Amino acid sequence: MEPIKNKYGRPLTFDYAKLYSGLTRSELNGLIDLIQSDFNSFISSEIEVTIPSTKEFIKFYDYWKSKTEELIYRDNITYTLSVVKNRESSPTILAKVKWHYKLNGKVPKSKYTSVHICSLSKYFKDRESVDLKNPTLIYEAENKIWEYLNRVSPIELMKITGELYTL
Repeated sequence: MEPIKNKYGRPLTFDYAKLYSGLTRSELNGLIDLIQSDFNSFISSEIEVTIPSTKEFIKFYDYWKSKTEELIYRDNITYTLSVVKNRESSPTILAKVKWHYKLNGKVPKSKYTSVHICSLSKYFKDRESVDLKNPTLIYEAENKIWEYLNRVSPIELMKITGELYTL
């Protein structure tokens, strides 16, 4: 039985740990492109698949289809910024992130998760001068959201053998 190879002649393992250890936001598009290319090669391959049963093949297919959707969503996350007044501290800026994937190993009940971005005083003098469309604030917010999601929902992938690993 021959291993399945992509268009460059590299055997498909779905193991991206060496290429993308310590994945950054800027590398995410490259990973998505590579996964989609490998997945399409795997699906369209006429070579006998090395996955032992139909059930395992379907599980593998569903896993990578949903994982690709998650990675594409991670690249363009939906969120809103808001100013929140806490009782015991100064006002802060929070991101309300729409997230329907696993957090800390479980799919959350709420469609949104809150991410602390910074204190209001870091960017603005007072509450009246707040501009939540400030490009520097948006850049910091997206970086904080990326860091938060990688901490509570690290990117977990599956090798062709069915073994899970984290980037």
